[in-house]
Amino acid sequence: MRGLVRTVDGISWFFGAIAAALVIVLAALMLYDVVLRYAFNAPTAWGNDLNTWLMGASFVLSIAYAMSTDSHVRVDLLYDRRTRPRMRVFDLVGLTVIILPTVGWVTVGLFDHFMTAYQTGERSGSGGFNPIVWPFKLILFAGFAIFTLQIVAEIIKRAASLMGRPFEAPEEPSDAHGL
Repeated sequence: MRGLVRTVDGISWFFGAIAAALVIVLAALMLYDVVLRYAFNAPTAWGNDLNTWLMGASFVLSIAYAMSTDSHVRVDLLYDRRTRPRMRVFDLVGLTVIILPTVGWVTVGLFDHFMTAYQTGERSGSGGFNPIVWPFKLILFAGFAIFTLQIVAEIIKRAASLMGRPFEAPEEPSDAHGL
């Protein structure tokens, strides 16, 4: 089980790094688009669609990373350092009964949306660019599939912790290589 959890955490870290790189690309493309629009009165036909897709991709590809590193948003009133050990049971129940089934259901739905878009050649319907949308829908599906795997890994981590065999905190890959 520890090998599975390490593998899933590694996948989440990898796609988190891709998401971070996409944010840099997004910022550069937005700057390019704004300069063309306001300095040269020559807006791009592709800017809005591509920027929206990059933002969405960076978000969905980083969800599993945020869960893996425990850096997602929590309600501090209920979940602070004093209550954290007692919250493992709450986490385990919530992840197993509510979060996993919900995210699994969304993941299956996103796969259906991807397949429909791929099979029909669906296009965005926006402006002159009007790109096909299946690549973006594939990224949405992949992000949620990775998120589903990370939820399973987190369930395993919480269960192990409650049984007195907690997992050590994951080490950042860049630290392991001295970068």
